Amino acid sequence: MSEVKIDFDAAGGVDLSRLERSLGLRGERVAEGRYRVTGGSHEHWVDLYTAAHPRCDCGDHLWRERICKHILAALLREGNERVVEALPTLLARVRAA
Repeated sequence: MSEVKIDFDAAGGVDLSRLERSLGLRGERVAEGRYRVTGGSHEHWVDLYTAAHPRCDCGDHLWRERICKHILAALLREGNERVVEALPTLLARVRAA
């Protein structure tokens, strides 16, 4: 398996609000590190292993240069340690609300 080409710190880290929204999405792995993500208002394509930078075709990622919910959904399905480790923090926030 390739290494995910993402600089979490430069991209704002794992945003818990986006992570929460990513949990309702479905990611279909179409190739190594490439996903078709559905379940929102539009279908999106995510590529985690592009050397230049990971990308999603959604406006949130393209315009804000942040890790969008679609990338987070794909990273969860890849079992990415940084994203999986954010889940307990998200759960605590939801329980406190």
